[in-house]
Amino acid sequence: MFKLTRKRKGKGSVILLVEDDALLSSMLADELKQKGFKVILVDHGSEVMQALEKVRVDLILLDLIIPGIDGFEVLKLLKGKPKTASIPVVVISNLELAADVKSAKVLGAEKYFIKANSSVEEIVDFVQTKLAT
Repeated sequence: MFKLTRKRKGKGSVILLVEDDALLSSMLADELKQKGFKVILVDHGSEVMQALEKVRVDLILLDLIIPGIDGFEVLKLLKGKPKTASIPVVVISNLELAADVKSAKVLGAEKYFIKANSSVEEIVDFVQTKLAT
């Protein structure tokens, strides 16, 4: 299902979308694909590391409240392993307390989007900008 690829910039970049809300996941994936990105979807925290064993991704969009291993633990795992530590992680979550935002950033999240306050277009625009550099 997955194949190994090398690091890319811009269109053709591979994004791992970790989101258990089927509607949001579908909307984000569709918009990202329209912009030329390849998207791998997982909806369970324990699937993240398995997916990363099979494919090299350029950016991870990570929900924090997901089944199995929560997003905070996934972030710790990602940033604690040399193979995945350099992958940019963008959090998309309904957790809006300042403490949650701070925790995610301390753990290595580059950006934090609160779902209720962010549009799909805003998230995709950030991804495009991030991967263009």
